Amino acid sequence: MTKWLALLLFDLKIKVLNRLVSMKLEQKIPPVAVFLLSAFFMVVTTKVARNVSVEYQYKFEALILFLLLGVGIAVIGVASFKKHKTSVHPIKTERVVSLVTSGVYQYSRNPMYVGMLLCLVGIGLYTANPINVVFILLFVWYMNKYQIIPEEAFLTDKFGASYIEYMKTVRRWL
Repeated sequence: MTKWLALLLFDLKIKVLNRLVSMKLEQKIPPVAVFLLSAFFMVVTTKVARNVSVEYQYKFEALILFLLLGVGIAVIGVASFKKHKTSVHPIKTERVVSLVTSGVYQYSRNPMYVGMLLCLVGIGLYTANPINVVFILLFVWYMNKYQIIPEEAFLTDKFGASYIEYMKTVRRWL
């Protein structure tokens, strides 16, 4: 009986520690900082591993196209939040007052993050370094795990069935 109780307590302790470790990063680093770090590492990787880069025509045009699309989508997302008088701040969730489901939010639950992702894709195309795909994938992974999933939990608690229905009809990214 004592051995069983010790194992149970050990298992509980591990679960609590894992939860505390993951909670430390949840919604702590602003998404813009995650985006800028990803872009920075992409540029540094390209400088360090030049011999891996691929040359092709229209790199600059690809960069401009994806930057314009990304910034445009992100700005439209911010404008929708402002129109509905709700918080754009992704870390201070207590300021959220309304659920935005119209405009660009009909197509993506996270258009601001989609905008950042498109900008990273543009940078990746411009640098033409296949290693940079890793930073794009890490951005998506980090945003899902430490930003979007906690936001979804908060919004489900705050808006209940309305948000659950919204999640069923609109994708997380695209």
